[in-house]
Amino acid sequence: MSTLALPAVGRVRPLRVRMMVAWALALALGTGVFHVADFASRAVPHASPLEELAYYPSGKNVRPMTLGHGEVAADIAWLRAVQYYGAHRKKDNRFDHLAHIFDILTTIAPRFESAYVFGAFALAQEGQDFPAAEKLILKGIENNPRSGRLAFEAGFLYYVKPNGRDLPHAAEYFELASRLPGAPASAREFAAFAHQNTGSLAVAWQLWQQVRNSTTNQYLRELAEKEMARIQTALETRRFELVKARLSTPRVVLH
Repeated sequence: MSTLALPAVGRVRPLRVRMMVAWALALALGTGVFHVADFASRAVPHASPLEELAYYPSGKNVRPMTLGHGEVAADIAWLRAVQYYGAHRKKDNRFDHLAHIFDILTTIAPRFESAYVFGAFALAQEGQDFPAAEKLILKGIENNPRSGRLAFEAGFLYYVKPNGRDLPHAAEYFELASRLPGAPASAREFAAFAHQNTGSLAVAWQLWQQVRNSTTNQYLRELAEKEMARIQTALETRRFELVKARLSTPRVVLH
C-alpha cells in the first residue's frame, strides 16, 4: 500500500490528497533549504578540513559567548549549518559533523523548530544516523513541550525510519501531537492508523471515536465509523489481519 494510505483504496482519496500536499510542502522546504545551502557553500568563506570543527565548539560554551545576541549567533550558526550541509551534499554525501552542528544551533536557539526538523530528517535520511536524528528531535520536544508541530514531526520521523518504520513510537508521538497546539489537523487520524497497525486496537478505536465526535467533515465521520466497525469485528472474531494495512517504508530525500 502507498505511503500513509488508508486500508481501503476507495476511502483514501481525501486523506491521500492532504498527504500529497504535505509531501509537496516538505519537498519544497527541502528544496528551498538546499538552494540556500548551495548558495552558502559558495558565498561564505570555507574552512579547511582541519578547521571545520573549529567553527563548531560545544553549544554550551557558545551560548554564554553570545552576550545577549543569541538571535545573531543563531543566524550565523544556521548559515554555517546549511553551508556544511550544502557543501557535503554536493561533494561526498558525508555528514560526519552534522549532528554536532545542529546540536550547537539548537542550543543557541532552543525554540528554532525548523532546525530540529530539517536537522533530524537530514541526519536520518541523508546521514543514515537515525540515533542522532532521534536525539535531535527529542531535544526539540524537550525544549518545546507544547509544540504540536515537533511532536507530529517526531511521529513522522519514526514513520519513515530507514530500514523499517517504528510504528509504536510513531503512534505515540502522533497521539501526543493530536493533544497539542500547532499540530496538523490530521494528527489524530495518523495516530489511529499507526495504533491500528501495531495491534493496539482499543486505543485505535478510541481515537477513531474522537475523530467521529469532533469532526464536522462528513467523509471523516463516515470513515471513522467504518474503521470503528472494522476494529470491533476484528476484536470479536480475533481476526486482527482485517484491520491492518500493508505499509511500505518511504524514504525522504532532501534535494
